[in-house]
Amino acid sequence: MMFIKLLKSMFSARQGNGGTGVEPDFPAERIRIVRKAHAKAPREKHLHILFDDLRVGQRPIAELAESCVRDSGAQSPPLKAFHRPLASYFLARYFLYSLALDGARAECGVFSGASALLMCRAAATRTADYAGTGLHLIDSFAGISPPQEEDLIAVRADDGRGVVMKPGFDSGAFASPLELVKHTLREFPAVAIHPGWIPAVFAELPETRWCFVHLDVDLYEPTLACLDYFYPRLVDGGLIICDDYGAPLFPGAHRAWDEFCARHKLPFIVLDTGQSVILKQASGV
Repeated sequence: MMFIKLLKSMFSARQGNGGTGVEPDFPAERIRIVRKAHAKAPREKHLHILFDDLRVGQRPIAELAESCVRDSGAQSPPLKAFHRPLASYFLARYFLYSLALDGARAECGVFSGASALLMCRAAATRTADYAGTGLHLIDSFAGISPPQEEDLIAVRADDGRGVVMKPGFDSGAFASPLELVKHTLREFPAVAIHPGWIPAVFAELPETRWCFVHLDVDLYEPTLACLDYFYPRLVDGGLIICDDYGAPLFPGAHRAWDEFCARHKLPFIVLDTGQSVILKQASGV
C-alpha cells in the first residue's frame, strides 16, 4: 500500500492541481514527514521482528545490508531503515540467480559501492572464493548529471500557495571518490571499475553479452541510455533491475523505464520496494 501511495504521489506531483482546486502532493514534503517519524521509532526492534529470519546464505539480510553500508562509508538514513533490507534481499536474489547464466554483470550508478559490495558478499555465500570476476561497475564518480525536464518534481512555492517544478537533487549530488569505491570492494579484486559519463563510458566496456544489470542512475537520460545499451545485449534469461522506478524524488527514471518498455512492448514487474525488473525471455521478449 505504501508503494501505491508513492506512485500516486509521483503522478499528482507531475500534474499539479490541474485547475481542480485539489491540493497537489509534494514528494519531498511527504518524505520529510516519514523521515521524522522513523527517526523517533524503535527501529532495531522493528527490524528484528520483520527481517530476523530473512537470510542470504547464513547471513541475516538486515545485518548484511547494514554491514555493506557501514563498510562503504555511506550513510543509512532512518527513512531507508525498512526499505533497505528488503530491497537488498531482492537485489541479492536476482544477482544469485544470474550466477547460473552465461554473460557479464554490470551496475550503473555505484555511489560508495554499498550495493556492489552486497552483491559480491551474497555471491560469496555460494562460492567462497568469489572474487568479482565479470562484474563491471560504471559511474561518473562526480555525482549525477544535470537533471532535465523529465526529472522535475512539484515543490511548494516560496509564497506557500503556488507550485514550482524543481529537481529532487542538483547536478553533482551523490559524488563519491573512485578511491573510496576501490577500497570498499577490496575483498573482491577482480571487479572491473569504469569511470565515466553514461553513455560515453559504454565504449570502454567489453563487447560481450550481459546476464545481469543493476540500474541506479536516478535520472531520465542515463536510465534510458542504459536500457538502450544493455537490453539488446542481454542473454536469454538475463535481467535488468532498476532501483529508482518507485523513487518519488526521481520521476525521470520511472518515465524512461516506461517509455522504453512501451516502445519495445516489454513486460516487467514492480516490486513492493519500488524496484522494477525486466526478465528477458527466450522468445526475445
